[in-house]
Amino acid sequence: MFHIKDDVLNSLETNPWKRLRYRFIRIITSPVRMLRALFLITGALFWSGITALAIGGYFVLESLPNFTEIGFTGAKQAATQRIEQRIENSDDPKLATYQWTSLANVNRELLYAIVMSEDGDFFSHQGIDYDALMNALGENIKRQEWSFGASTISQQTIKNIYLTSDKTLYRKLTEVVITQRLEKALSKNEILELYLNIIEFGPNLYGIHAASQYYFNTTPDKINGAQGAFLAILMPSPRKYHFSIYKNQYFAPRHKRKFRRILQDMAYKEYISPAQYDRYLNWPFFR
Repeated sequence: MFHIKDDVLNSLETNPWKRLRYRFIRIITSPVRMLRALFLITGALFWSGITALAIGGYFVLESLPNFTEIGFTGAKQAATQRIEQRIENSDDPKLATYQWTSLANVNRELLYAIVMSEDGDFFSHQGIDYDALMNALGENIKRQEWSFGASTISQQTIKNIYLTSDKTLYRKLTEVVITQRLEKALSKNEILELYLNIIEFGPNLYGIHAASQYYFNTTPDKINGAQGAFLAILMPSPRKYHFSIYKNQYFAPRHKRKFRRILQDMAYKEYISPAQYDRYLNWPFFR
């Protein structure tokens, strides 16, 4: 046990620095006191960090879109502004006029061709495919890069309207949070209308109206399942496929397989008839 004499105690009462040194000596010479002090210091740092994260998280969440407040109208305005900015800042020539199209003016076959291609479970999930997301995260960790993937139509809608294309963990987490808000506040049809009007189909070619006009010289209400499947094939790399498929008039074998799969899924779900399926398989895109 560490002892200290009475005359030293008397001097401690009048000298604060000596008193502090004395307390320090008591702590380091007693394992119990040293551990207690360590827990106090680390505990304070831990809870300070937790508090700072909570405060930062609160302000981040408050800055994200709240669809309960802005509704479909606010999301539509944000989408239109985003597309207009992209067109204005682009050096690509204007291929077709951008125009908003309501879901009621989109052919049912076109709609389901894109849904079957991009997100077959769109009408049944709650915005996030967590199994696919976890598989993509595991693949990212294996490759030691944040490329992600496994985005649903709802997630793609959020990314195209509100977020950048940066492939970071923070952006993906933000995307998940906003997507959940979108799904809770808007209907599936409203989300699908947003999506069809903001996706890119070629250089400076945004939305289903511009795509229908440019590729088929018609309107979205007249696009059939074969044409819809063709547009769906362009979507993963619209600028690249605009030239390699449309301009060069060449369907690679993998694109033919995807085209067939989309039509098969539509026939299985009875979105098209067996007769339509047979006819669409050999649709003359390049004449």
